[in-house]
Amino acid sequence: MSSRLAKQTLDLILKNNNSSALKRKEEQKLKKVEEKKPLRLPDTKKGIKKVKYEMRYGQQQKAKAALMKLEKKGGNPLDALYKEEEALQDNLERNLRILQAHRLKASDNERKMRKKLLRFNKQGDQ
Repeated sequence: MSSRLAKQTLDLILKNNNSSALKRKEEQKLKKVEEKKPLRLPDTKKGIKKVKYEMRYGQQQKAKAALMKLEKKGGNPLDALYKEEEALQDNLERNLRILQAHRLKASDNERKMRKKLLRFNKQGDQ
């Protein structure tokens, strides 16, 4: 029973490998055919007008699109740096206001630890 299943699976694997190789060959043939097709203008007069219009004004449109993309990205890199510095400064000021408003003080344990540390430092200096 197991040898029979093994044969079937091997047959399926071999068929899949052969079929995938055939598909690859077909795709390569299609690509070659597409590459060999020469570029030509459309047959209709309207199509030719479109192509001529694109040749005439396409560069301007592409330049405008590139400029808009640059502006969307942030424009001048120095402006981005200034904005970042300003944001950091605002955040610092906000944090200072919060700390001053709450008047955070050291707890009793923190004061005791600080005293011990100062005594230890004095003893080490002498």
